[in-house]
Amino acid sequence: MTKREIQLRTLNGEDTGRMPVTPHWWGLYKFELAGLLADYSTEDKAWGIGGEDLARIEEAFYEAFDPDMFHLTAGPSRTVEDPATFREKTRILEAVRALESRSVIDEYVDAFYPDKETILRSGVFDHIRILADKYGGSVLLVLNEGNPICNVLDPHGCLGFEDGLIALKEQPERVAYLLERAYLAMLPRIEALKACGGDGYIGSETYCSADLIDPRTYRAVIFDAQQAFYKAVDHMGIVPITYFLGDVNPLLDSLCKLGAKGLMVEESKKGILLDVGDIHRRLEGRMTLFGNLDSVGVLQMGSVDEVVEETRRQIQACQGGGFVMANGCPISFSTPRENIRAMIRTAREAD
Repeated sequence: MTKREIQLRTLNGEDTGRMPVTPHWWGLYKFELAGLLADYSTEDKAWGIGGEDLARIEEAFYEAFDPDMFHLTAGPSRTVEDPATFREKTRILEAVRALESRSVIDEYVDAFYPDKETILRSGVFDHIRILADKYGGSVLLVLNEGNPICNVLDPHGCLGFEDGLIALKEQPERVAYLLERAYLAMLPRIEALKACGGDGYIGSETYCSADLIDPRTYRAVIFDAQQAFYKAVDHMGIVPITYFLGDVNPLLDSLCKLGAKGLMVEESKKGILLDVGDIHRRLEGRMTLFGNLDSVGVLQMGSVDEVVEETRRQIQACQGGGFVMANGCPISFSTPRENIRAMIRTAREAD
């Protein structure tokens, strides 16, 4: 079987006899590997790279470590807004913060979520088209992006973090409508991804975990919009995966109903225990779980032996299929290459 077939069958709940393994390489490490960055001080330079240059950077990581899927970022848009458009979008952004009406929300979504053709012209997925021409059919090309909940509750989002949390309590119906419209408005972006040869989509769901929001509020206000989105992505023929940050423990039954085929979680941190063995058991085969090897404490700072030990522990805890070995968040700067290779090698030797 090809890597693509193994990954697809695993995400469909089958035990292929060979566990997939991939580092979480969405972030900036690949730019360090390419010799373009040394730390976070110049990260804007990395996010400005697209097209053929970004394709080469993604390919270099893939060829260096031989993971079982591409974990891709979007490239920059080459669309330049004129001053009048920028001023109008600024006005709309200020208006939507008050959640005065559904019509204001509609205006915001129409202004900030472009259609498929606009996205294709922007060039944000040009590198995926290039990679698909070379690797399509043999390995999954999966895009990872922040989903609308990030655009709403991020400190720089349309509601902001504190005001957004207040709105969840004081104006839940308006927030639910905002999320419903925004998630549906993301679907043309997934259509553009598919048109460029993408196979899968990882939606990062931030600010809605149980350590930040009451699970009852999540289910009442946020869940329906996310479920409609992931089910639509699956219907499109794009593999839906959710990267749910924070404490997922009280939400697992709900997450299994989202329609996503895979669940990525962070490593244990901030006093939150995210044990992959316990989560894998509780999922009961309803979703495929990605591993959460500690990206800093083990992968970056640990020895090869420590990486091997933790990789084996997670594999042993998640026997019986429905598991992809991975680390919990993007690889950090200065992570030794031998540690990344040790995780991948150990997972493959365990088959």
